[in-house]
Order: sequence, then structure tokens, then C-alpha cells
Amino acid sequence: MLTLNTLGNFVEYHAFAAYVLIILGVIIEGEIVVIIAGIFAYLGFINIFVAFMATIFGGLSKSAIGYMIGYFLNKNHSHRSLIKRAENRITYFLPQFREKPFWSIFISRFFIFGLNWFTLIFSGYMNVKIKTYIRAEVASLVLWACGMLALGYFVSHTALSISRDIRKFLGIILLFFIAFFIFQKFVSFCIDQYEDRYRNKDNNV
Repeated sequence: MLTLNTLGNFVEYHAFAAYVLIILGVIIEGEIVVIIAGIFAYLGFINIFVAFMATIFGGLSKSAIGYMIGYFLNKNHSHRSLIKRAENRITYFLPQFREKPFWSIFISRFFIFGLNWFTLIFSGYMNVKIKTYIRAEVASLVLWACGMLALGYFVSHTALSISRDIRKFLGIILLFFIAFFIFQKFVSFCIDQYEDRYRNKDNNV
């Protein structure tokens, strides 16, 4: 019978694989992975410090890969559709990217699913100053990692305070992730509406 103890024993036994999955998850698009890491850390299944370091390592790897892809495309394939897609998406959500690259890079990690990858690639393509790029990425990554792990802690604490039955516990976690996805979609929708109004106002002037 599956219980929190048996789940914990399984995760602890495969702790190294769990940390590798955190790194890979962050590189791909890691909100859910890092929140789950926070949940497991609260339960004592993994070490919170190691999970944080894995998150940072994955985030920095993603930053380096994205910038290098953009730089390579600038030098060799500037006509590629990927760059056009990245530019269109960034200018839509981050219209001040060229004027304020630090803040555009900083906020791209938050709220809008998939925007961060486009921003990293476009930063390399536009040859954003390395110093500015690193400062923005490190600052946003540390804040994001702490926030996502803390969110996992909160969710795990809340779920345990309601029930220690694993089925109910997992059900509460599932409901949280559904609400999390809905929240992301809602934020993206609000930003879309704001940008549409902003553009319409400019067109009418």
C-alpha cells in the first residue's frame, strides 16, 4: 500500500536522480519541478539546500544555452523563423526590451509560460551586454528559485494540515497545480488585454 513513508523511502533512495531531474526540469521550463522539489523538501525526502543549488545550476545552464543559441543564430542564421517568433513574442510582452534589457530579462522568468526561453535566445541574438545579462539572470533566478521552493513548502504544509492520507494529499497537490496553471493563463490574458489597449491607444493618437 502506498503511503507517504513508502513514497519518501523511494525518493530518498533515488535522491541523486531527483536532483538531476530538477536540473533538467529547470532547463526545460521548471516551475512545476521546483515546486515539487519544495514539496519533497518540506516532507524531508530531499535536502532543501541541494535542491536550491540544483535549481540554480539548471537555471544558469539554461541562461548560457539560450544566450549561445541566440548568438549563434545572429552570426549564422539571422533569417531563421525562430528569431522572428522570439522577436514578435518579446516585443509583444516586453515592448521596452531594447531600451531596458535588464528589467525585461529579469521579469521574463515570471508568470508568462515559455517567454523566458524566447528572451534568453533574443538576448544572445541582440548581443545584450554580458554583464547586464548575467546580473538580470542571476537576480531573477535566485528570487524565482526561492519563491518556487517556498511555494512548494506552503503547498505541502497546507496539504498535510488537511490530511496525511496519501490519496487526499496527492489530490490536494493536483488541485493546486490546476489552480496554478489557471493563474498563469489568467495573468497572460490580463497582459494580452493590457497590451492590446496600449496599442489601440497609440494607434488612435
